[in-house]
Amino acid sequence: MDDHVIDCCSLLNLYTGWGGLAELRALHRTWHVCDAVLSETEYTREYGPDGTQISVSIDAKALVNAGLLLAARPETERELEDFIGFASEVDDGEAQALAIAKNRGYALLSDDRKAAAVARRPDVAVRVISTASVLQSWAQLDRANEARLREVITRVSILARFTPRADDAEYAWWRSYFSG
Repeated sequence: MDDHVIDCCSLLNLYTGWGGLAELRALHRTWHVCDAVLSETEYTREYGPDGTQISVSIDAKALVNAGLLLAARPETERELEDFIGFASEVDDGEAQALAIAKNRGYALLSDDRKAAAVARRPDVAVRVISTASVLQSWAQLDRANEARLREVITRVSILARFTPRADDAEYAWWRSYFSG
């Protein structure tokens, strides 16, 4: 199993698209979430009974308690130093995720351009994956997943307000499933 650490935006994107995170289990990877991300993850949008968008709370700690995510925090002196250094460049959730990914050899699941740029620097050298790449992997596992892909991507695009940038390699793939 590959270890991954998830930032807040990507967690919200997947949660909103799937209506939860149970689908992460099918990918047979270990998913970590930082304390800062847990504290940042409070709300997402959902469709109300009348079809309008409403704000709904997320209990991120319940996702940890259910075993979908493993809580992580910077523990070593090096992780703490990296966290502080990265926090001058990106938000705390991304900074913690970067510090943990760098020092533990985890991949970073992030759609944040700044965080991805920091991760790809030679002095950091963290592999970055995106919401789109996770959804592609998930869709390839089962025809039922592929059948849900249009709905999931549309939910992420509309409710989570995320679409890969036009210069992103996954943009055309994403747009081919978006029905909005």
